[in-house]
Amino acid sequence: MLCVSACTAADPGTAPDGGTGSACDEAKTHSDLAWIQANVFTPTCAVGGCHHASAAGAGLLSLDDGLSRLQLVNTASTSAASWMRVVPSDATRSYLLVALGAQSGPRPVDGLMPLGRQPLCSDEVDAIRRWIAAGAPP
Repeated sequence: MLCVSACTAADPGTAPDGGTGSACDEAKTHSDLAWIQANVFTPTCAVGGCHHASAAGAGLLSLDDGLSRLQLVNTASTSAASWMRVVPSDATRSYLLVALGAQSGPRPVDGLMPLGRQPLCSDEVDAIRRWIAAGAPP
């Protein structure tokens, strides 16, 4: 069971922060983009109608494999012009965490990400935060 998008509040054993599935358990030991891509961005964000490759063509954020780092790191947010999506080594100034509801700042107009889905579990958010703190390496 993945806590990212498959768990709902009605699922037994689901934590209030989105779940305790295998991705959440694995996230505790990860801070690498490859894991985040495979377990968070691809199954939760880079889906049709969201942050898929078609979004990049419209000038929006694409979180598809092979595009996500380029689209995130040192790139201005389209939701909050004074913010960068990811500032390497500085999670507090990275809009990605604001959009996930894990950092204070101007919230996305459409709502917190992932839009219309269960929030990421805190361990997944922490894996993203560690990746940023480590300098957002490829």
